[in-house]
Amino acid sequence: MNGPSEPSEPNEPPEPNEPNEPPEPPDTDGSIRRRRVHRLGVLALVAALFIAAQLAIARSGKGTVEWFSDAVELVRGSWWAAPAFLVAYAARSLVLFPASLMTVSAGVLFGPWLGIPLAMLGALVSAAISYEVAHTVGPSDDTLNRPPVGRWAHRIQHAGFATVLTMRLLMVPFDPVNLLAGGLHIPRRTFLAGTAIGIVPWVAALVLAGASVGRVDAGLADLSATTLVFAAAAYALSIGLAALVARRSPPPLAADPTGAPQSDPDTPR
Repeated sequence: MNGPSEPSEPNEPPEPNEPNEPPEPPDTDGSIRRRRVHRLGVLALVAALFIAAQLAIARSGKGTVEWFSDAVELVRGSWWAAPAFLVAYAARSLVLFPASLMTVSAGVLFGPWLGIPLAMLGALVSAAISYEVAHTVGPSDDTLNRPPVGRWAHRIQHAGFATVLTMRLLMVPFDPVNLLAGGLHIPRRTFLAGTAIGIVPWVAALVLAGASVGRVDAGLADLSATTLVFAAAAYALSIGLAALVARRSPPPLAADPTGAPQSDPDTPR
């Protein structure tokens, strides 16, 4: 037989619900301040490197082309010429040294077979550095989404590969394309893919020119007829490909009247 049941303990009063504390707001002011300091730091570094490079050239008492030609002759035939070339090509984006001279020097130093892949690699690394600088110091995503900038920025981002490829094939100056792509936040992979394909004709032509003349400071009169014909063919091919890419590029996405970009219907949400 079961014994008498023990009296149950009185139910404890439920604990009062603690009010839900609102999440702490993001440190907007601190983030903006850190972003500004970061931008100023990058700009100061680029400015310091640019001034140092200009002072080094001025102290030599020579022009840019002559000074660079002497530097190329200094490393010609050395075992460390290839790594020095790649480091110099990457660093030239920070001092805005002409990419065309660097590419010609690849032909002078290494000839066409090794010069073309080395120049391609150096150009891609240099383009990526310029892109990151512009991406860091350029406008923020919020700025690019404001009207009327947002409408045009979104269209360029949507057609980023065709835009970059067309500008490369048209031989638009190297650094402005890098800075434009970084400032407008064209996706990195898209930018690098368009650059890698679009620079092939002019890189090959400049490397062949350097291999033909043998010195960076040589004049056009020293170019062989074969090199001139190849350069003209490469330029014509670039123009034709640019026209084809522009014709087949996808239409831009529509933007609403406020300028805010519409989402791509093919993009998963």
